[in-house]
Amino acid sequence: MPMDTATAPPRYLLPSSAYWSDEWFDEEQRRLFAHTWHVVADAAELSEPGDYVTFDAGHDPLVVVVGLDGVLRCFHNFCRHRGMTLLKGAGNTRPGISCPYHFWNFALEGDLRRVPQQEDQFCSMDRGDWGLLPGSVGIWGGLVFAHPDPGMGVDDWLGDLPASIGSHRPELLTEVARHTITAELNWKLFIENHVDVLHLWYLHSRTLGDLDHPRFEWQQLGRNWVSYEPFRSDRQDATLGRSGLPIEHLEDRDRRGIGAHAAFPNVLMVGAAEFFLVYVARPISPTRTQIELRLRGDRAMAESAEGTAAAMAAAQSFILEDIAGCEGVQAAIRSTRFQVGPLAVDHERPIMLFQEHLLEAMGRSGDHAVASS
Repeated sequence: MPMDTATAPPRYLLPSSAYWSDEWFDEEQRRLFAHTWHVVADAAELSEPGDYVTFDAGHDPLVVVVGLDGVLRCFHNFCRHRGMTLLKGAGNTRPGISCPYHFWNFALEGDLRRVPQQEDQFCSMDRGDWGLLPGSVGIWGGLVFAHPDPGMGVDDWLGDLPASIGSHRPELLTEVARHTITAELNWKLFIENHVDVLHLWYLHSRTLGDLDHPRFEWQQLGRNWVSYEPFRSDRQDATLGRSGLPIEHLEDRDRRGIGAHAAFPNVLMVGAAEFFLVYVARPISPTRTQIELRLRGDRAMAESAEGTAAAMAAAQSFILEDIAGCEGVQAAIRSTRFQVGPLAVDHERPIMLFQEHLLEAMGRSGDHAVASS
């Protein structure tokens, strides 16, 4: 098993309050999600000048918009005058972006171009100083990502992950389905479950029983994580999607196994013979999370409603099991006697690594908290 990590016994680093307290949740919104990349749209949704989509990155409202020059840009979604929210949802605003409060008007490129009554009420202002505050935008795998900070690169965030997911090229696929599930759990439990190898034998004995768990491989790539698991030798004809519509560009290894991956902090992926799934754990509250699934498939799947439904049903089958497991932990985690026991030496080590990176990103790297606090 490839590992670029220390071999000391893994341990749980977060206190139980990290999974239910408002203070932890607010700190994560300010110090983590306001400074990381977020999936905001399929690239096909933002193709024409004026197309836009809005999104909250922690407490920071963002908008990604296509300029008249065809360039994608990200801005903080509030007026520089009094902070009024500018746009809601998604749509097209080709004429520009106008504040509904006092009608300041911004170009799609972010410049402030009109202020009503400027000559007598704002005579000393320089419009060049009050354009929209920029964030960053990037595209990978056919998806648009946004970051609240300017000057950030999505390739830097992903690092070696795109080159470490085998022959999967999600940018060559089409988004064929999308589904959202609201779960009663803290978002971190869902991420920790995703990188937990041990539960595959038990929680997924029915849905993932065709896979050869003892041959599971995983690798930590900085803050990100990649894995691969083949089907059992007696189940080489098995598929995860059960649609009969395999991705044409895949090499044989990826047709005979699946990959599960994670881009820190909350973007998860599963690559199978028939689909590439990107799903995001979006925190709504300390104990509630929205799981947004985006399923990508080859042209044949895009043209088959039956094949798409089969693939999405297969994906949901193990994700719903994951949610049930995490909700079970969430239900007990506020107990005054709650305490995490010893972790599996190899199969649960990625949980500790995720927690280390979380604490580091929040400036808490020296906390070394105990799970029973």
